[in-house]
Amino acid sequence: MKTEFRFKVNAKRFETNNPIINGHQILELAGLEPTEDYELLQRINEKGFEPVQLDEEVDLREVGIEGFRAKPYKQIPIVVDGKTIKVEECFMTPLEILNLVEKDPNDYFLKEIRNGDVEIGYGEDLEHKVGLNRKSVFESCPIKLEYHLIVNARPETWSKDTITYEEVIILAFGSISNNPYICYTVNYKRGPKGSPEGSLVQGQSVKVQQKMVFNVTRTDKS
Repeated sequence: MKTEFRFKVNAKRFETNNPIINGHQILELAGLEPTEDYELLQRINEKGFEPVQLDEEVDLREVGIEGFRAKPYKQIPIVVDGKTIKVEECFMTPLEILNLVEKDPNDYFLKEIRNGDVEIGYGEDLEHKVGLNRKSVFESCPIKLEYHLIVNARPETWSKDTITYEEVIILAFGSISNNPYICYTVNYKRGPKGSPEGSLVQGQSVKVQQKMVFNVTRTDKS
């Protein structure tokens, strides 16, 4: 059985069966291509690094050579949600990439598209380090929300993170009457932090929580 030799590039771990590899192979294994776009540095001690050329060989069997740092010679253009963004990093986390397009990680997850049709989703691993190159394409995808609410003592499923006065009434009665003499009162409890209970009037909304309770009454004043 072949021995696996491990090394790190920008704190991300990789492995190979070959004890001796060159700078080009190190960058290639790290997913940083074209390798000519990157400078590779080898840690020599706790305080410093020295450059490794693409054709320069490194013996992974030696002690203390497993740590490398890679950085682009210039900004890397990546595509996120159809928009080209230039970055100065070789690796970024899904959280950092979502922040580039101002998407809340509570509402969106990141998907990488490789070779035009291979999709890789980074659902819950927001700290995973993703190798970046000029072919990197990402999409932010909305997380399917499913809240379980109680409306007039009946369980209801809701798929948005907020709910309006009008939407609560429709959940309770199926529709909203156009009769000007019909009035609705909407109260809630088990609400979000800062507003655990309260009421809604026409035009208002509230952020929902799991098992949030709504009580809706309809009054005929005719």
